[in-house]
Amino acid sequence: MEKGRQQRKRHILGGPLSEVEVETLQEMASHHRHANFRRRALGVLALNDGRSGPAISGVLRVSVPQLYNWALAWRERGLMGMLSGHVGGAPRKLTASLLQTAVQIACDDSLTLAKIAQRVKEQHPDAPSFSLSRLSVGLRSQGLSYKRNRLSLKKTRSTAL
Repeated sequence: MEKGRQQRKRHILGGPLSEVEVETLQEMASHHRHANFRRRALGVLALNDGRSGPAISGVLRVSVPQLYNWALAWRERGLMGMLSGHVGGAPRKLTASLLQTAVQIACDDSLTLAKIAQRVKEQHPDAPSFSLSRLSVGLRSQGLSYKRNRLSLKKTRSTAL
């Protein structure tokens, strides 16, 4: 009965993994620099061992459909399917055109980041809001940098003693 269960689970991967594939996935699971790729390798290895999807997803803290998506990626593209992963995410708030406008404003006048962001908003009223730290990183990537201005009282000598 146990062998039939393993065969049933292995079809998810398109058949049992070869020794080389298992070794490659074990190396990936222990040495890859990104945790999400290590987790994918562990998931595929566990599916190859015949463990159930819900049990694996509970240990790896991923959803069952995500686990099966990893298996599908392995079945269709092998290791490259495992390494090419999620490329989605939220769109950038500070787009290239907004950053170019900010660079132009920063080059024209000596302003604070808040004033630059305000002028960008005035020129692009329908643009999504972005943080000042994101603006700072974007301007630094374009070769511009800012230091926070600090106001201090200058000490003067009193002539009347």
